Amino acid sequence: MPPLAVLALAVACSAHHDVPPMQASPADGCQEKAAPAPSAPTPPAVGGAPSQSAPTAEAIERILDAAEAAGMQLDAMACTVVIEKRDALTDDVERRRGRLVLQGSSGPSRRIALRIDQFIDGTGRASEDHRLFLYRDGWLIERDDARRQQIERQLVAEGTSMDPLQPGEGPLALPVGARRSEVLANYTVTATTLPESPLWKDLPASDVLCLVPRASTPAARDSKRLIVAWDRATALPIAVVRDSTEGDRTIARLRAVEVGPLNDADRMLVDLPAAAEGWTVDRRPLKP
Repeated sequence: MPPLAVLALAVACSAHHDVPPMQASPADGCQEKAAPAPSAPTPPAVGGAPSQSAPTAEAIERILDAAEAAGMQLDAMACTVVIEKRDALTDDVERRRGRLVLQGSSGPSRRIALRIDQFIDGTGRASEDHRLFLYRDGWLIERDDARRQQIERQLVAEGTSMDPLQPGEGPLALPVGARRSEVLANYTVTATTLPESPLWKDLPASDVLCLVPRASTPAARDSKRLIVAWDRATALPIAVVRDSTEGDRTIARLRAVEVGPLNDADRMLVDLPAAAEGWTVDRRPLKP
């Protein structure tokens, strides 16, 4: 799946203060106290922070409630993003830098764009990499400026109404406004810590949860676990770690978030015009 989908659960808001580096999570994943199956909602506590001890099941639910409430109020945002991937077979690490843009209130009308600007290989050598991934109206559009090529993949059947960010409903499952009940229905949720990474050096105070896909859910097909850090000041995600079923690890870190009306450059990413004359357009609708 292209990098936009690899960002699963990675839209963020970043504060500007330092905290001590977080310790590595348990080697076998997430073994802190788990949240129970979906139950009656509890009052959201946007921006609240749990105590220093491991969060209880109730505290985990409050974190998810706060994240749901904060995301539901979000209409548009843009930020810079760094995506790091480690290959399980070769242990090679590569990074991509770019910009992430979200437009639209919670629901099927939301658009999500990821522009890649730079590629950094395992030796640290950087090169330009101008590509855009855009999800809108049930389609994932990949535009490659260098090759003058655009690939359009249909992810949602025509006439189907869905929220692209809801676990178990949308193909991207980014936790912006994700309903707590849907998260708990699709994942076993536990408290944990982030694995060590230099990308966390300026991470603000956060609440970290591990989400292990429940058997037979769509996420279980290619994800072993997701670790998500929510900013305590905003209740929005600021970091994501995804371990695939094949052993690859992808990390996403988002910074310099702008919440509110988009500027002209960011708006152009989600209002992508048709490919210019001379471009190759490969349109791939869902098979009947």
